[in-house]
Amino acid sequence: MEKSWVLWNFIERWLLALASWSWALCRISLLPLIVTFHLYGGFVLLLLIFISIAGILYKFQDVLLYFPEQPSSSRLYVPMPTGIPHENIFIRTKDGVRLNLILIRYTGDSSPYSPTIIYFHGNAGNIGHRLPNALLMLVNLKVNLLLVDYRGYGKSEGEASEDGLYLDSEAVLDYVMARPDIDKTKLFLFGRSLGGAVAIHLASENSHRISAIMVENTFLSIPHMASTLFSFFPMRYLPLWCYKNKFLSYRKISQCRMPSLFISGLSDQLIPPVMMKQLYELSPSRTKRLAIFPDGTHNDTWQCQGYFTALEQFIKEVIKSHSPEEMTKTSSSVTII
Repeated sequence: MEKSWVLWNFIERWLLALASWSWALCRISLLPLIVTFHLYGGFVLLLLIFISIAGILYKFQDVLLYFPEQPSSSRLYVPMPTGIPHENIFIRTKDGVRLNLILIRYTGDSSPYSPTIIYFHGNAGNIGHRLPNALLMLVNLKVNLLLVDYRGYGKSEGEASEDGLYLDSEAVLDYVMARPDIDKTKLFLFGRSLGGAVAIHLASENSHRISAIMVENTFLSIPHMASTLFSFFPMRYLPLWCYKNKFLSYRKISQCRMPSLFISGLSDQLIPPVMMKQLYELSPSRTKRLAIFPDGTHNDTWQCQGYFTALEQFIKEVIKSHSPEEMTKTSSSVTII
């Protein structure tokens, strides 16, 4: 098993190196190809031009999705909590990438039995930028929080990619499961925007290890988002293989049968709120909730009145309902706040 993993790791690194080389070749060769085609013409040169443009656009998808250097200091400085118990942690993924995590501990009454939330943030900045939100979660929900910087973000190594983010989430879950001081029966996933897609994937692959998921202002998939943002192009007709990053949450949510909370800000100007409603409807969970905040924007829904009350009620309901028999007694509901 170990040998096969080493072989696959070698092949993966070789393919990544080949892709990087091809990307560089496309950028370098495009202008000479265009000039040569202009002078001499020819079908082969035209085909090579199209291939170069396609390669550039394929790689450029990462630039449109991942913003680890926004703001510009995000890769240099990660704010840390002050005055509260926390751990600055570094772990390794299966493919050897070093990730940075921050664990914030709740120290109030019954703290050894407190739930733990694994927090997957959006596509910009780093975990330090989420501290105001995380600290309010700590106070209002009385939970431990584990904030995750994906590869290529903050102090984590590597470069962001869909498969890479999935490996990151698996490594974080394995780390949590190995800690004796965390209650494994009260493990929640929280994801906002891109983090919602990461949380849904992790939950779909680990239903036996996850107590519940909470996703906020996330999307159905990257192809759905492309069709929304670039409606003037026939994006909906592009085959899936044209997308470097897919994040097919609308498919993976069907594997998430654990209790699920969908948090939707109706004033979200980036991701259409209807996508959150569709994910809620696609969820097969017998205990699913849709919390709607009319004034909630993409990044600031957590500042709306009643936000933490909705999360607290959901967490209490999940903890109270331990057995499958109790879960079947609950039904789906929509809360407008």
